[in-house]
Amino acid sequence: MAMPATHIRFAATLAQRLGIQDLGAYLSGTIYPDSRWMTGIDRRKTHDHRFLDPTFPSDDFTMGWHVHCRCDHNQGEIFQQLLGDLSGLSSDDRWLLFSAAKTIQDMNDAIEGRVFENLCLLTDQRTPNGEDPTAVVAFYDVIQSTYGKEAPVRLPDYVRLWTTVGFDECRIQKIGELVERIFANHQLVGGLRGVFDRMIGDWVHAPGGFFL
Repeated sequence: MAMPATHIRFAATLAQRLGIQDLGAYLSGTIYPDSRWMTGIDRRKTHDHRFLDPTFPSDDFTMGWHVHCRCDHNQGEIFQQLLGDLSGLSSDDRWLLFSAAKTIQDMNDAIEGRVFENLCLLTDQRTPNGEDPTAVVAFYDVIQSTYGKEAPVRLPDYVRLWTTVGFDECRIQKIGELVERIFANHQLVGGLRGVFDRMIGDWVHAPGGFFL
């Protein structure tokens, strides 16, 4: 659900509270699940509901993996509230709208979370599902090239990212058009930029959460 900068900012914000010792393994773990876009493995092997279980993590890498799935889950629930009733849209149109919305949040999270400072830590090359490790590393490289500067990430940067991981050209164009349309709605943009704080709040106050 969430895009890379949101994932990295979310994980980095929680790292100290979770007692993370190996930040490289942890942040690599939180990016790893979406490497499936490069490796081609089934989404269920990286995003299954079982990864939301707080008993799943066994080390810092798998804690990052768990945090990734919690990030996706929390963001999805908030987006459903923020974007309103979408029952009239097809599943594909909902996916496109959510993709545009999360892109706008990601642009903000990349800057507010100073994500570029943590990209050098994406070094853990383990492949829990037996993937080709070069494909996983290639995905980390794409993330580093997309977010590896202090300047704001812009729509053309996302177009390159989506193209590299294999998004259909027509879908990329539609997402871009929706991003531009959302930017004209200042109230919605403000809401999307505030989603991150709500996600952190949902984690901290969740029943059975780590910090209660």
